Amino acid sequence: MVFPLFAAIHLLLAIVSLAVLSVEPIAAISLATVEFITFFDNAIVAIGNRLGVSPRLYRLNRLRFFLHAVLISWLIPAYAGIGHALGIAAFDTRIFQALIILLTAGVSAFGYFFGYRRLQRIMPVNYYGCLRYAQTVSPASRRDDYDYSAAELENKGFPPFASILTVLIGLVLSVWIGLATGFWIPAIVTGLMMLAGRFPPTAFGALATSGLEVIFSAGLVFSLLRAVGL
Repeated sequence: MVFPLFAAIHLLLAIVSLAVLSVEPIAAISLATVEFITFFDNAIVAIGNRLGVSPRLYRLNRLRFFLHAVLISWLIPAYAGIGHALGIAAFDTRIFQALIILLTAGVSAFGYFFGYRRLQRIMPVNYYGCLRYAQTVSPASRRDDYDYSAAELENKGFPPFASILTVLIGLVLSVWIGLATGFWIPAIVTGLMMLAGRFPPTAFGALATSGLEVIFSAGLVFSLLRAVGL
């Protein structure tokens, strides 16, 4: 079971990103927050079998969906902090900083109202040997210890729009960083992250997606540390 390992890696990355707190406080806090959310996500999957199908696990999974929908946009200030630390003049202007605030708040609001608020129901599923709650259930993920209603079996999920918007904005900012400074690691790991949702719904696909999340996160943390000279 690899989810405890993934959880530990993201928790470590959250702590490491705080090393630049005194230099780029907004970027450090933003990136650490997103890394902690990713730690929480993997930790909930890791302890799912131990908690079993229960109201407690249901609430933890609802919280997992809420945090992703509302706070994933905090990656945007992290990208801005990398560019600012690298000395890009435009990233130090009030207009740019105001734009970053508006984009972050806008994606957060979009994620809440068009993501989390639209989340009608989630149900327990078998996630490659682990128990978690998801929007849809398939014959392969259906659990024998849970009595699914007709509505649950027919429920259709929707993509993580806030995450998609955040990564697209991050890609634009990271390409800007690359063109302005020649530092392309943020753009490379962001481009790789865009592949995460394209893997087949298999055990390999789930493992590859989680692996790309680690590469993406480590790349951004490294980039922030490198940008400030650490």
